[in-house]
Amino acid sequence: MFCVYDLQSNVVKSYPPQRIDFDSKAIPATIVKTFEEALSCQAEGMHVAAAIMIRRTLEELCQDKGATGANLKARVNTLQSSVVLPQGLLAAMDDLRLLGNDAAHIEAQTYDAIGQDELEVAIELTKEILKAVYQLDDLLGRLRALKKT
Repeated sequence: MFCVYDLQSNVVKSYPPQRIDFDSKAIPATIVKTFEEALSCQAEGMHVAAAIMIRRTLEELCQDKGATGANLKARVNTLQSSVVLPQGLLAAMDDLRLLGNDAAHIEAQTYDAIGQDELEVAIELTKEILKAVYQLDDLLGRLRALKKT
């Protein structure tokens, strides 16, 4: 690893870039590939591209779970009938969709900017959604396997 520091010893740039950690266990490969691309874009400072890839991650999740509708908003709404998620994460999916819209369309203006702060929160929310949809059952199964019989 190679790091560039400023005069106050803060890391300015590192090679390879530091990516946010992500556990891909039990998540379909197509979703993992897309989300990892979002993480790579974020690590390189390509915020708009990362936001678009987060939106695409949601589209792939909807496709994997058979959610239907004319657009992503409709598919997220129908997803509620096929997965169990807290209401806050379902609402977050719509906010992530809007962030992706802002990234993809010049006329969309839901967010003032698509920068590091927005992406860090968007990535954390996406990770929580993926955990809830794909990894919770496995985690619960592992705990239950440790019970005395």
